[in-house]
Amino acid sequence: MNTAKDHAEEYYKVLFDDKAKIDAFDKIAEAYYYANFGSESKSDLETLMFSIYIEQILKTNLDSMEKYSDYTLSKLLGITQSRISSLKERKQLQYPYEDFDWKKSFMRISKNAIFENGKIKMQIPDRNLYIEIQNAIETAGGFIEVQLNRKLLQVELTYFIDLMLALSDEADRKTIRQQLAAQAQGNIKDIDLPEYESFGKALKGRSPEIISDIISGCVPFFKGPVKSIVQNIIECMKRSR
Repeated sequence: MNTAKDHAEEYYKVLFDDKAKIDAFDKIAEAYYYANFGSESKSDLETLMFSIYIEQILKTNLDSMEKYSDYTLSKLLGITQSRISSLKERKQLQYPYEDFDWKKSFMRISKNAIFENGKIKMQIPDRNLYIEIQNAIETAGGFIEVQLNRKLLQVELTYFIDLMLALSDEADRKTIRQQLAAQAQGNIKDIDLPEYESFGKALKGRSPEIISDIISGCVPFFKGPVKSIVQNIIECMKRSR
């Protein structure tokens, strides 16, 4: 009967071939053998070791979040999920993963979104992804409701429009904003939209049906992962009716 340790050992052997082991040791050597032995703290060493490990997983499983979820990694490494979450955050600050495209990760997660009580809700299994989404929402002038469950994202539907604008490339934002304003004014006769007004604030209190119609009318003007996210949110709203 295989124990948890046996499984972790087998998975390690799958992840690290001889070249990967050499590359990993070179990174450790850089932290210890370049006339700097002992200069790393225990926390820094753990972050480095975690970074080496998770990047091996990400190389072949970037699209499968369950492969590097807090739960999966806690089982493999024998530590709590809260420590895994903290290590992920520290790793991204000290050793940013170059292929981490949080917009594409958000696109995959958005397929599981639900619409309830005027809010878009979704589980965000990765702490770094949650942080990026939170920053984008707050930078756009919106806010998220912090939950006891730190993986649950809740944002009001109106502020979701501002988020989609923030995620879009700067070169596309003016056109998208113009189309959103035209759709809003076509659906709401008494609305006033100053040029730089937050759509979330301007549309607050309007019915979900009107908001959905406004967003739907602008789908062709969004691009790349953002367009897919918008389409996924429209679908989740349809399912809620």
